Amino acid sequence: KKKQEQKRIPKKNLILKNFYDNRLDLIGVVDGKHAFTFPNLVQIDLTNNCNNSCIGCWCNSPLLKEKKISRKEKEETLPYTRVISLINELKKHGTNEIYLGGGGEPFMHPNIMKIVEHIKKEGLVCHINTNFTLINEEIVKKLVELKIDHIAVSLWAGDADTYVKTHPNQTKKTFYQIEKILKLIKEIKHEQGKEKPLIKIYNVISNLNYKNIEKMAEFAYRTADSVEFTVIDIIEGKTESLLLNEKQRKELLKKSLELKEEYRNKRNFIIFRFDQFIKRISNPLSVKGLYDKKAVDSIPCYVGWTFSRILANGNIISCLKAYKKPLGNILNNGFSTTFFSEKYNEFRYKSKNFKKNNSYFNCINCYKSCDDLGRNNEMYNRINSLSSDEKEMLNYARDLRTIKGTIEFLNKKGIKTTYYEKERKKILDNFLNWDIKRIEEKIRQVYKEINKRIYRI
Repeated sequence: KKKQEQKRIPKKNLILKNFYDNRLDLIGVVDGKHAFTFPNLVQIDLTNNCNNSCIGCWCNSPLLKEKKISRKEKEETLPYTRVISLINELKKHGTNEIYLGGGGEPFMHPNIMKIVEHIKKEGLVCHINTNFTLINEEIVKKLVELKIDHIAVSLWAGDADTYVKTHPNQTKKTFYQIEKILKLIKEIKHEQGKEKPLIKIYNVISNLNYKNIEKMAEFAYRTADSVEFTVIDIIEGKTESLLLNEKQRKELLKKSLELKEEYRNKRNFIIFRFDQFIKRISNPLSVKGLYDKKAVDSIPCYVGWTFSRILANGNIISCLKAYKKPLGNILNNGFSTTFFSEKYNEFRYKSKNFKKNNSYFNCINCYKSCDDLGRNNEMYNRINSLSSDEKEMLNYARDLRTIKGTIEFLNKKGIKTTYYEKERKKILDNFLNWDIKRIEEKIRQVYKEINKRIYRI
């Protein structure tokens, strides 16, 4: 039996490879500046075109008046062939999840179904954020067939009256059509014994709809797998009228705490990141549209390693709110040219080490609301769960990656790399021999518990 166990244990070089492959993002975080793999999740804004006018939208709200995006901007759409080549590049270099959303409606892109089909063909997780107004029975059947992973339906309401309040260019008929299609997708999934797509109802809360929060939860419970609530992110000088006042904030907080208790034990249903929502509305500064100041500076920002967003004009930005600080453009270069550039390295270093009142972040305005808090908390917890041995091994791995990069750079320049190759071999030997018995012992323990898995955190 012992001999059989030993045969299943990978050789040293395979242990090293597994350690690298599963932790390339962590190795980048330890480095503090460079990235050694693409972000796990990349958001692609396929188009700025939209058929809706959500009251709190940064692009199309009627309250924006002259600040609404121009007709030219609204027509910006990523070319189909460029989207496909981008997806291929992302897959090749370590991205696992693609999120289709942004300032426009993804289903306004003329090739949306071909794009989602390609994402699934490449074995990637596919998220779609949609207003759901353009989804019909034929599209629903195709989405289930393709096993699209997650669909977030931006609704902002639990009944038809509230839907019309928050979507001035729509009618009650649109709400009932959305409800009908949501029920249809639930029926098809049930009939075929499928779990996907997982449907989440997404509600942005303002003073127009905060009284409707209980109905929003009830509606989602009937028609979807989860619901998420978030606070209105205002545009200064234009949409402040949507903010809650102090009395409304307290009323919403009371209702939210009651909802948390009511839905605590509901089976097969989640109120997504509800604690984060409650934390935001518990903050008295939320009546001024400031939600995340304390939270943002309480831990480092790791978004430069975990996420990236590509706008409909091709601009690459480092976090959801950094649209005024583009770092490159996929219509000019490959994604890797920007992601591994010095400009991106600067963002990674400053976002991890500087407080967000630094002038570098002025145009991002992190303190208003940070949509990357969840990702940052996940990375923070991963790092803190590492043992001292694992952290030391990450340092070795970082040194190896850095020296490998130096060798590749010098080779391109035609410069001799003998010294660096010797140093890399020393570190490699040290890594392979250091504590290898304990690593192997950990692998044996895991094989006893889960016979099909290799050592992982």
